[in-house]
Amino acid sequence: MSGLKQRYWRPVAMVLVLGLLQLGCASDGSLSRTQKGAMIGGASGAAVGGLIGSKKGKTGKGAVIGGIAGAVLGGVVGQYMDKQARELEQVAETERVDDGIIVTMKDKILFDFNSSELKSGSRAALQKMADVFKKYDKTDMTVTGHTDNVGTASYNLQLSERRAKAVADYLASLGVSRDRMRIMGFGLERPVAGNDSAEGRSQNRRVEIHIVPNDELRDEAAQQG
Repeated sequence: MSGLKQRYWRPVAMVLVLGLLQLGCASDGSLSRTQKGAMIGGASGAAVGGLIGSKKGKTGKGAVIGGIAGAVLGGVVGQYMDKQARELEQVAETERVDDGIIVTMKDKILFDFNSSELKSGSRAALQKMADVFKKYDKTDMTVTGHTDNVGTASYNLQLSERRAKAVADYLASLGVSRDRMRIMGFGLERPVAGNDSAEGRSQNRRVEIHIVPNDELRDEAAQQG
């Protein structure tokens, strides 16, 4: 390995080692998404900082500064998303993934069979979700509709789009900015279970809300870094 590469990767390795030490020191053997985001951000920031520094003859300093900035950015975004996910867990099935959140609502809770009109009972849950979305307004959402494989692919695609639109429209009526939401229907293309049983088909009929940090949140995190 050349001297330049050694000077570039040594500080990057330092940041990675620090991250691994943090991983080893976790009392319960696990890390929150905030901690993981900080570690990933720190490593990537170190790499970018080292690359910039190498062009100026200051590889080590650039990597350290870049690592700190990346860790701050990952930690700030992760903490914001962690808080939102915890509140959403109280009202819906919620999964924290990378720097985003996936909220899943079962079809039978939202709609009657072969219908895209929201059930009256589903409105209370959507109201609670809307309250969380309005509180954490530095995120954007994609509302996606999914179906089982009963019926034609074209019909299921249209039904999934109508159902996603119904959810997004209702959230908008509750005060969630429509500019934050986009709609996508996938029909039967993305099953999460087998369609060879009633239980599997039930799991596939769903609406998911994919939540990600918006540019404002990322910019604020970058400024803090």
